[in-house]
Amino acid sequence: MATQKYTGTEAQKRASTEYNRRDNIMLRPTKEEGAQIRQAAADAGQSVQGYVLGAVRVQMDKDKEDKA
Repeated sequence: MATQKYTGTEAQKRASTEYNRRDNIMLRPTKEEGAQIRQAAADAGQSVQGYVLGAVRVQMDKDKEDKA
């Protein structure tokens, strides 16, 4: 069986390369927590990813200040 070479456009290749540079951290909240997170993100006008990453950044900054 021959291996097929990727034949996407240059733009698709660049997009794929950029996508693969990202890390993947999986979160598995309960159904109730997930619903609360989705609702809080929607109320804030943000995506779930943006909302969660923003909350993590705030906590990381707080942790740095607590250590200083």
